[in-house]
Amino acid sequence: MRYRFLQISNYIDHNRDQSKAIAICGGTVIGSELVPAKIATAKSNLADAGLSGYVEIREGDARVTLSNLGGPVDFALIDGWPVSQEPSLAREIIQVVAPQIRVGGYVLNDNAEPDFLEFIRDSANGFISVNLALKSGTELCVKVS
Repeated sequence: MRYRFLQISNYIDHNRDQSKAIAICGGTVIGSELVPAKIATAKSNLADAGLSGYVEIREGDARVTLSNLGGPVDFALIDGWPVSQEPSLAREIIQVVAPQIRVGGYVLNDNAEPDFLEFIRDSANGFISVNLALKSGTELCVKVS
């Protein structure tokens, strides 16, 4: 089985150890980044670590670039972007990727934005979740239908 991970955070290659662990498991990391300089740095760092073949960085707005992930995703990390106005980017991202997460797949959201929680805790969207007492709020979700 080849695992597929989605990483949406404020810097795609910030955790090369995570990418190495995924590569060892035979997995792929998919990410999206707006800033060309960050993409160039990430690609260079990943190449230096020998991980280029395991990471796909899509350039552009994640709400667009992640609309077709090419198959089911096993784990999605949605981090960053706490804002005072809604919708939060976390909410917009989960709406795009939720249909692409396999049943039994996980979502981890750092910051626990209220509108993200509203979506993920609505049983009609097919998830169950629990708040983890980490930082200012971290939500662990599993897709059940």
